[in-house]
Amino acid sequence: MACFGFGELMPILTQQRKMMKNTRNISLVLLGLCFFQCSTDKKETPTDSATVGEITLGVDESFEPLMKAEKTAFEEQYKYAKIKYKFSPENEIIADMLNDKIRGVVVTRDLTAKEKEIFTRKSVTYRSFNIAADGIALLANKSNSDTLLTLADLKDLMVGTSSKYTLVVDKANSSNLKFLVDKLKIASSENLHVVAAGSNLEVINQVKKDPRAIGVVGSNWISDGDNPTSLGFIRSVNVVSVAEAKGMPYTQPFGYNLALKKYPLRREIKYILKEAHQGLGTGFLNYVSGDLGQLIVLKAGLIPLTRPITIRTYQINQ
Repeated sequence: MACFGFGELMPILTQQRKMMKNTRNISLVLLGLCFFQCSTDKKETPTDSATVGEITLGVDESFEPLMKAEKTAFEEQYKYAKIKYKFSPENEIIADMLNDKIRGVVVTRDLTAKEKEIFTRKSVTYRSFNIAADGIALLANKSNSDTLLTLADLKDLMVGTSSKYTLVVDKANSSNLKFLVDKLKIASSENLHVVAAGSNLEVINQVKKDPRAIGVVGSNWISDGDNPTSLGFIRSVNVVSVAEAKGMPYTQPFGYNLALKKYPLRREIKYILKEAHQGLGTGFLNYVSGDLGQLIVLKAGLIPLTRPITIRTYQINQ
């Protein structure tokens, strides 16, 4: 039988205590890691689904009437969904999306190479869809019967080689103005001769007051014949007809001309979404791109781009 004296037992007890202490430390570390992991998982768990929750989207001010109509219809169908909008110029809302302040944007352009690089660097994906087509509408005072402009005439007004009319835009950094600058190939060094009214609504109001004003707005503001506000706008101004050049057809920014790409100032509306899960941003995109959402686009006088449309020609007997 082996016997241990007190002196021999002490080292063994000391070693056991150390082992027990280390075991407690390891347990505390594991418990801490578990708590941290649980906290992290809880923080990253999405709080919304395709039809439930609350998100904020950025919308270019040109598309305010259309996107308000889409939001109203979507929220009526899905009672637990809440879409909030931030209406601002497209460069501002795209910057907000890149900085994780909003979930997605409705704009007129795709992301630039530098903006895409930010997504690549952060290993974050985004999706971009064309949902509708509209046009830049040029408006004249009701007393102005001279309602024909070529793109060259418009460029002369913008760069100041013609002072026949005052060109009124919503904002100096708006997508409406940027589209015209790009379309007319105006150099960045050129001084633009335009007046910024502050919003599309104020552009219309200024045109109503000033016989020498030519207003620039998104056609969405005047194209919905069933909307009393839109109908009131179009009845209070003249819509200018635009041609690519002299000798070419003059057209206005409405259905047929937009659908067949006959209107020179036609553009496409994009929904860009930064969402890794099937959340409310995706649910709203599916709605806007679906049958009901595209009917709202058509009703607003714009052209659906995710559903086919039929164009028929009728002969009207006098």
